[in-house]
Amino acid sequence: MEKKPTPTLKQIAELTGFSQASISMILNKRPDVSFSEETVRAVTAAAERLGYAKASPPANKKPLSGKRVIAVFCPNITNPYYAMLVQAIEQSALERDFQVMTLNTYRSPDIEARALAAVVEAGAAGIIFAMPPQCPAALEKAALAISTVLISDKGSLLKIDTVEMDNYRAGILIARHLLELGHTRIAYVSTTLDPANSMRIRRLQGLEDTYKEACPGGRIAVRARAVTPAEELQDLFIEHRVGYSLAKECLSDGEITAFAAVNDMVAYGVIDAITEAGLRVPEDYSVCGFDNLFSSRLSPSSLTTVDNYIFEKGHNAFAMLCSRIGGAKGKGEAPEVITRVEYPPRLIVRGSTCRARGSRARARDASPKSPPIASPLD
Repeated sequence: MEKKPTPTLKQIAELTGFSQASISMILNKRPDVSFSEETVRAVTAAAERLGYAKASPPANKKPLSGKRVIAVFCPNITNPYYAMLVQAIEQSALERDFQVMTLNTYRSPDIEARALAAVVEAGAAGIIFAMPPQCPAALEKAALAISTVLISDKGSLLKIDTVEMDNYRAGILIARHLLELGHTRIAYVSTTLDPANSMRIRRLQGLEDTYKEACPGGRIAVRARAVTPAEELQDLFIEHRVGYSLAKECLSDGEITAFAAVNDMVAYGVIDAITEAGLRVPEDYSVCGFDNLFSSRLSPSSLTTVDNYIFEKGHNAFAMLCSRIGGAKGKGEAPEVITRVEYPPRLIVRGSTCRARGSRARARDASPKSPPIASPLD
């Protein structure tokens, strides 16, 4: 007799219209959240109808077992990029009855190393590391003990399954877009630029190489400010502040007509500095970001940016991790085959970019003069 497939949270969600996260909390009787009696009855009835209650673990089982816990490492969740990424991972994890534990490192090598050691000691099922590590040796060591997936830049040398994006190509896309609009003098504004933050450097390299090739007479003014782990921990708005302060420094340079910010949060700070100075985006300055946060499509931001496929990368990272967890790799053994999944960057053009102010005037002067249109009354 063929065994019936085990019912899932997704099926209950389709039947009731509620999110998988809400359904999981209701069925697990989470004490820290509450739902209306009508909602609880609807979810419970749907679960019983599908036979989910029979497939669920017994009520006396501990709510968290290391074998069902995924540790997700990110610098911080103040930046919506990481909040969106963690939520995507949780969506996939809850469907498979895994719990997600989020650990913020604030880009501190010491915090990373200690937290990785603690996760290994606790016997977690797996690790998703959502950014290039500040302490690669500690991550590689942890990956020998626990199934691990890295979300990083293309070209990572770590022997770990990786979901990656070509940030060099992303820089090229922004450069070509700005050059097509006549921006030959631009500023690249960024938080800490160093080898440990390779994605930021690769974006800059893509910009610089494109300008050197396509616009040898152009100029990219690089403005960066180092952010310490302590600042990232204490200041929830540090990326916005960096974009704001660096943009203010650049506004005195009359040649600059556009800004390429290292990410959307920094770009918001740039836009605020321009607006506070009584200037306009994009008429006076065009602004681009990287990431394509949900807020970047909203007015008045409407930010031109590069899509980072945040939700897709989160779902894919969890799927890769589940595949690795189900494998037979022994403790202390590196995987024989490393999987790398690449997402190609995609430029999203919105309302924060237009032709450079000087090039608009030149375009008007060069356009042929049309003869006056005769009035029908003439």
